[in-house]
Amino acid sequence: MIELNERAEQFLHSIRAEGEKSCAAIRAETDRQVAKTLEETRQAEQARAERTMKFEAERARIQANRALSEASMQARTQLAAHRSELADGVFADARAKLADFTATPAYADWLCKAAAALVARLGKGTVLYARAADAALLQGKLPAGATLQTAQDIQLGGLRAENGALAADDTLESRLEAQHDWFLQNAELSLTI
Repeated sequence: MIELNERAEQFLHSIRAEGEKSCAAIRAETDRQVAKTLEETRQAEQARAERTMKFEAERARIQANRALSEASMQARTQLAAHRSELADGVFADARAKLADFTATPAYADWLCKAAAALVARLGKGTVLYARAADAALLQGKLPAGATLQTAQDIQLGGLRAENGALAADDTLESRLEAQHDWFLQNAELSLTI
């Protein structure tokens, strides 16, 4: 009977040892599965975090570019407005100086020379148009073959001429306007930002 008890005990011991070995293997496999799952989860979360960071960085870059573009556009608009103010001021001063010029004796000489040049270009039969104030300056000094009429639309001075299908505008307004583009190109009032 002792032997039977010993055998039963050995058998029990063997079963326990096998059970503990199986438990250890199950624990090891569970630990390995838990570690693998944790690593996969960590990598997935890290990848998601990197995608989120890239997305947010790109969104921030786009917003910054939009803000910069908008600020640049506003600055250009302000510069363009300032440039226009400066140009308008220069042309207002030029207009005032031309108005002063029309009150001098030199203007009468210039007007006679302009009339002669227009008639020479357009030929006999040319009709000259001038301000009412300038008509008196040209009385008796018109080139041969030209007639003079007053025009309400000439405000600053100078002459306009017509001869059939030919026409020429040598008014001070048209001369001043012709200088506008040249002034903007050469006045070094660039809009580079």
